[in-house]
Amino acid sequence: MDQSRPRPRLGDQGQAASPLPVQKPLIIERPELAHPVRRVAALLLTVAAWVGLIAMWIPVFGILAVALGAPLTRGIYPSVEGVVALRGLLEVFPAAVGLVLVVLGGNGLLSWVLRRFAAPTVHRFVGMEQLATGVALDPKQLAEWQSGRVLHVEHGPLGRVTGARIVR
Repeated sequence: MDQSRPRPRLGDQGQAASPLPVQKPLIIERPELAHPVRRVAALLLTVAAWVGLIAMWIPVFGILAVALGAPLTRGIYPSVEGVVALRGLLEVFPAAVGLVLVVLGGNGLLSWVLRRFAAPTVHRFVGMEQLATGVALDPKQLAEWQSGRVLHVEHGPLGRVTGARIVR
């Protein structure tokens, strides 16, 4: 009970007598199950994101090249003012990262202190009757369901449990 059991795979014949349907594998495990349009769209979106990321880093690499002594060509940058503005941003970047790290560290330290010295929260016990009332069930039926290892649960149109039967 403390460890999960393996999910039945598509094509497992060992559980043919089971009333539960055999689960299909997840799309993340078998990407060929995804619709072809979705796969092409995901590929195009990924390529566009990589092109955008590389395009954003080109001016930074250009400034690094200029700092190392490479000549600044007219075709790479629209104006020298853009290079000066980008250099100004790059000078502010370490201070911004430092400020973010200080804020995150202060927040972590404050939450640690509050957790350490705060009174523990009281978790009140929920009995079978109270739990059954909360889910609108008969307490005897809820106790029977909890004794089962696998339940097949039916839900109503609003998502509430309308019935359950013990499978194993």
